[in-house]
Amino acid sequence: MGGVQFSTLYLAERLNRSQWKPVVICPEDGELPEACRAAGIEAHVLEHPAARSTSLRAGSNLRVPNPVAWAWNAYALNVAARQLRGFLAQSQPALVVTKGMSAHFFGGLAARKLRIPCVWHAQDLISERTLGVYRRAFGRAAAWLPEYIIADGASIAEQLPRSLQSRVTVIHNGVDTGAFHPDVDGGEVRRELGIPADHLVVGHMGRVTPWKGQHYLIEAFARIAEAHPRVTLLLVGAPVFDNDSYERRLRNMVEELGLAKRVKFAGYRHDTAQALAAMDVFAFTSIEKDTSPLALLSAMSSGLPIVAFDIEGVRELIEGNDDCVLTVPCGEANELASALLRVIDDEQLRVRLGQSVRRLAEQRFSLDQHVNSIEKVLSQVAHRREPVSDTDQVPSLSQHPLPNAHDAV
Repeated sequence: MGGVQFSTLYLAERLNRSQWKPVVICPEDGELPEACRAAGIEAHVLEHPAARSTSLRAGSNLRVPNPVAWAWNAYALNVAARQLRGFLAQSQPALVVTKGMSAHFFGGLAARKLRIPCVWHAQDLISERTLGVYRRAFGRAAAWLPEYIIADGASIAEQLPRSLQSRVTVIHNGVDTGAFHPDVDGGEVRRELGIPADHLVVGHMGRVTPWKGQHYLIEAFARIAEAHPRVTLLLVGAPVFDNDSYERRLRNMVEELGLAKRVKFAGYRHDTAQALAAMDVFAFTSIEKDTSPLALLSAMSSGLPIVAFDIEGVRELIEGNDDCVLTVPCGEANELASALLRVIDDEQLRVRLGQSVRRLAEQRFSLDQHVNSIEKVLSQVAHRREPVSDTDQVPSLSQHPLPNAHDAV
């Protein structure tokens, strides 16, 4: 499970049962449907052909469109839409909410065919490669398929055409501030991983993939490791959807730098609150596209001092509280090392930063606030009087005002 899957589970768990009966539909069996069923949430698996990457790598930094994948994906999306349409025709839900890029398309198509209102919960930035072809395709579909769009970051909303902005609301992700708390004990995780009790732990949690930037963190740690022998680097996460070539690269880096005993690869863990509690400092090193990432919000809620690359997703979360997180230029390992040194060497700074981000998480990013904001949108869309026909243009919901970006945060 990645961030989208966890946010799906959290939302389904917290929806007001006096108003909603959530039904979760997944393309294959696995942790998400299992977790839903364990929580008493109805979950179904509708298998369909998997989508393929729409670009090919040409050289180290260049990617070009893959027309074969585009044709295959069109076929796969139509198959998925037909399967989902059959399920929806039988279950007759009041509303369809889609999460994940391919689900926006086949879920939107199925819902539109049956005249069921559809809300896209957009949680991914659209690639600007190939002269913005992907973004324009997404924008055209967004004008036709959903009645409303929830974006979990302003940068996602800004990628959509201006003509759609009256149907877009920014709602940041939420975190369970009771589960992710400064008082959680991480001692068992430290003992399991063999981290000495007197070591200060710099940690990172997230999917192991190049755009999460773990290689920059290892480079930065290498610059401070010799002068600080009682500091350990803890990397929590796995290549959830990718192959493991990047993880092998990271492990090779650690070996070549002579840091095998100082860097712990914890892999994917279910005890995320305890894993964060095992850390003393959290390093957020995503170099692109992360919008209200759950790992960062969970670290904030856990009261961890945070050093982060200065990307738009981070700036958006700490707006008005810029001094609660130490930010450094994106992709600069030297700057990252310097900021980590500041936090490692200054206990009072660690305490101040940790208290500040904890307050921010409680004030802005609690799970209850997140779910309540989403419920307002879903209620408005579900109670539309007139269904959208197959030939009608999707009308604006301006006659039913929805919370704006600030109200919904």
